[in-house]
Amino acid sequence: MIEVKNVNKFYKNKQVLFDFSVTIDLTKDGIYGLLGPNGAGKTTFLKVLTGLLDYSSGTMRVREEDNYMKWCKENIVLIPAGERGIRYKNTVYDNIMFFAAMKGSKEKEVKNLIEKYANELHFSQFLKRRVETLSTGEKKKAMLLCGLCTDMKVLIMDEPSNGLDIESQVEMKNLIKDLAKTYHKTFIISSHDLEFLNELVEHYIFIFKGKNGGEEDRAMGTEEIREIYLEKRRGMDNNEVF
Repeated sequence: MIEVKNVNKFYKNKQVLFDFSVTIDLTKDGIYGLLGPNGAGKTTFLKVLTGLLDYSSGTMRVREEDNYMKWCKENIVLIPAGERGIRYKNTVYDNIMFFAAMKGSKEKEVKNLIEKYANELHFSQFLKRRVETLSTGEKKKAMLLCGLCTDMKVLIMDEPSNGLDIESQVEMKNLIKDLAKTYHKTFIISSHDLEFLNELVEHYIFIFKGKNGGEEDRAMGTEEIREIYLEKRRGMDNNEVF
């Protein structure tokens, strides 16, 4: 379990997260969805969760481990939105080795992971290609492969469907489902794309103005997600959060 309790985050004098609390069950090999409007604090929360940003107050723990930052480095990887972070002039293979090295992975182990996950993603033929020569969908797969080859338990994906056509979105959804189930991974996906989240996510976390606006622990269709999202946002309005 990742236990986030009353976490606050300030950028100088501006507060972005307000007593944010959530529990993420790592035993279910599940897929979590983070939903909220622009400026709600989703990206800040993800960066705090991955250890890229420190928080101002509150607590974050995993089981009984006190050193959350150390645990992050060993268990969580962030796959950012767009194509940020991946090096265009390098090959997919070189990108994988670079990011795995940053996580402290051993070269021999990474090579074994590349073979396993490249086959799983049907991406072996792209390993020697420079990233700049790939299509948008292929770049998304390359980024996912980079994340998988760090061999982390938790993969956080920020807007993974951006720029993908319909067929590529369906393929990405199926990949995430299969990877979570087959390799016992936990995915946390932040997205505005309700069609992408539809029947993929099993647990929803709604964030409004830096607060946890409620959760739903079940898969839902697009219209139901939209209705619940709007209902929870109106509830926050009535409580004078906005």
